[in-house]
Amino acid sequence: MTSIVRPWVLATACLVPRLALAQAVAIDTTQRYQTIDGFGTCMSEGEPSNGWWQGLYFQDMQFSVMRMDLTPNFMPDGGVTTDRFCSPWFSNPNGSLHLPQSDGGCGPDSSCTRPYTGPTDYANPFGGCAVKPAVMGPNIAQNVAAFDFAAVADLGHIAQLGAAQAAQLGDFKLYASLWSPAPWVKLSSGNTYPAGSSFPSPTGGTPWPFIWGGNFAGGILDLTGTTYSQFNDGTADTTSLTQFTRGLAAYLKGFQDTYGVHFYAISIQNELAFEEYYNSMAYPLAADYVTALKAVRAELDAQPDLASIRIFGPEDVIGGDAYGMYAYGTPGTPSELDKDLHFLQGIAADPVATAAIAGFNIHGYAADGVSAAGANSQLWDWWVNGWTASPAAGLPANVPGFASFKKASWMTETSGETTAWLANDSNNFPSKGAFGIAVGMHETLVAGQESAFLYWQLTDNTPGGDGQSLTGSTALGAAPKYNAMKHFARYIRPNSVRVAASVTGTQLLASAYVLDAARSLTVVLINESATAVTATLSLPASPAGLGAFETFTSSDGSYWNAGSVTATAGSASVTVPGYGVVTLYGVGQGATTSTSSSSGGATTSASSSGATGTSHATGSTTATSGASSTGGGTAASASGTTSGTGGGTSNLRVSGGCGCASGGGDPLALLAALVGLGLLRAGGAPTRRRAGR
Repeated sequence: MTSIVRPWVLATACLVPRLALAQAVAIDTTQRYQTIDGFGTCMSEGEPSNGWWQGLYFQDMQFSVMRMDLTPNFMPDGGVTTDRFCSPWFSNPNGSLHLPQSDGGCGPDSSCTRPYTGPTDYANPFGGCAVKPAVMGPNIAQNVAAFDFAAVADLGHIAQLGAAQAAQLGDFKLYASLWSPAPWVKLSSGNTYPAGSSFPSPTGGTPWPFIWGGNFAGGILDLTGTTYSQFNDGTADTTSLTQFTRGLAAYLKGFQDTYGVHFYAISIQNELAFEEYYNSMAYPLAADYVTALKAVRAELDAQPDLASIRIFGPEDVIGGDAYGMYAYGTPGTPSELDKDLHFLQGIAADPVATAAIAGFNIHGYAADGVSAAGANSQLWDWWVNGWTASPAAGLPANVPGFASFKKASWMTETSGETTAWLANDSNNFPSKGAFGIAVGMHETLVAGQESAFLYWQLTDNTPGGDGQSLTGSTALGAAPKYNAMKHFARYIRPNSVRVAASVTGTQLLASAYVLDAARSLTVVLINESATAVTATLSLPASPAGLGAFETFTSSDGSYWNAGSVTATAGSASVTVPGYGVVTLYGVGQGATTSTSSSSGGATTSASSSGATGTSHATGSTTATSGASSTGGGTAASASGTTSGTGGGTSNLRVSGGCGCASGGGDPLALLAALVGLGLLRAGGAPTRRRAGR
C-alpha cells in the first residue's frame, strides 16, 4: 500500500489559503477493501442511564459496537474485598487504614498503596487488615458465584439495549477489554511508580504491583508455572495462569448468563505496555502474551457457551516511530519492551497462537498514550503491511503487519482532541480539534484499513464534553467532536465495504463505502484547506440508479447541515467548506428504502442476523431518523428500560464501565475533586491519562 503523506507534515510555516479549483472524485465499487464492523465508544459512568444519552448513542449516532471493561468485581464477602482489598482509602476517615485527608495519611507504609510481590505474599496482613484470593476451581459454575454482577448492572443493561436494537442498527457487537485480572495472579515487573506525585497518589518509588484505592495497579502476569498452596482448588495446588484463565472464563460466562447477551470479541489486556495506578497490567515480552493468548483460547474452547467468543489483540498504543511499532530497549535485557508488530511477529511464529487470534486491535494514541495519534499514514501502513526492509537501525527486516493474517483489525480507543472544531498543531494545521477527528478517522479507515473505530467516551460527565469525550449533557448532538465522528458513523453501516475513492488534487480526502444489501453508497469528503472546494463525483455503475444524495455538511461553527444533490449522467457535485466535512448518502434503484426529509436520517428495511456474536451480521441495516439538521440535536430517546434474563425489566442505572474503578470509584474524578477543594496540587496527580475504570 502506498503511504500517504499529509500536506501539513511537510509544512514548516503557516499554510497559506489558495484559490480552490474544482476537484474530481472517482468512486469505483469494484475495487474493494475491508468490511466495516461498526463504530462506538467505551461505556462511561452515570450518564448512559439517561434517555438523552441512549438517544444519542443508539438513535442519532446509531453506534453498533459497545466496549466494556472486564476487570472482575468480586462478591463483597468471604474476605476477598475487605477494606477495598486492604488498600489505604483516603475518602473514609474511619479505621486504621482509612486516614482522614487532612492528616495526609497514606497507610502504614506511607505509600498510599498496599504493595505486594506475588501470590505468596498477597494475603499478608497489612495495617491490621487481611484479605485472601478467590480461588477458581475446575467447576466454572462455582467460579461464577465468586463475582458480583450486580455491580456491573449498568453495563449489562446497556448491552441489552444494544442487542434489542440490533435489527435497527444493522448489527450489534459487544466487545470487552481486560484492564487487569485478579491482583493475586500478578508478579513484580521490577518497575516502580514514578516520582513527582503527591497525596493521595501512590508514593514515587513504590514497586508494582500494588492496590491503590481498590484498583489492581500494574505488575505482570505470573507465567512461571509455579503451583501455589494459596491456589489449592480442593484437588491440587494450581498455577497463576490456571487461575487467570479460569477466572476470565467464569466472569465472561457469568455476565452473559446474568444479562442474556453474548460477547462478540474480547481483548485479554488493555494497553499492555503500560503499568498505571488504575487497573492495569503489562506484557513486556511478546512471548508472554502468546502464552497467555493460547491458554485463554483453550479455556474458552472448553466451554460450549464461550467457544464462539473471538480474541482480538494485542490492543497496544500505536507507536510514534519505527521503534514504537516494534520494540523499545535492548533485546534480551530487562529494558526490552515489545510493541505492536513484535506481538504480531510472535503470534505469526506460533501456529496455535495464529489460530487463537481472531482479529487484531490497536489504540489510536500517540506514543504518550494521551494525545490522539492524528493522521500519520506511515504508522498505519506499517500496522497493515509491516515492512520487508529494516526501517531503522537495530530493527529486523521482514516483519509482518496484520494484513498478512487475512483477519480484520479494529481501532478500539482514541481521544485527546479539544472541544473546538479547529485547533492548530505546531504546523498551524487544525489537527488538534474536532476536525482532526475527521481526518484521523479517514486515515484510520483508509491507510489503517481498520474495520471498526471506537472513541474513548461518548460523554464524560461534563456539560460540553472534554478531551476524553465526544459531547456532554448540555452540548448533546451539537458538539463539534460529536458531529465529526457522526460524519462517518451515521451512514457507514455495519457490513458496508470500503471501496476505491480517488481524488485529483491535494486538498480533498475522500473515502467511500457500499452496502450491497441496501444498494447504498456513502461518501465522506474532507477539505484540508481553508478555501472551499467544489467536488465533482464520478459515480459507479453499481449500485445502479444513484439519482440523488442526501448531504450533511459541517465546518467551524456550523454542524450537520442537511441538503441534497442530484446526480446527472453519472456525476454529482457538492461544495466542501474550508476545513469542512461533507457526507453524501445515496440509495440505488430497487432498494427497499425510505429516506427522511432534512432530519439527517434514513431508513433501510432489511434483515439482520441479530446480536448473538457468533457470526457476522448479514450486512443489512435499518437506520432510524431523528437528527437535527442544524447541529445534530438529539434523537428520540430510548425508553430507559430494558428486559433481559438478568432480572427482568429494569430501569437503566449506569454508574460504572470504562470510567469506574473496581470497588473504589473513579480515581481521576476523586483527584479532580480534591484539586477543586484545594486538598491536592493540580500538578500532583498522575499525568499520563484517564483512569481505566
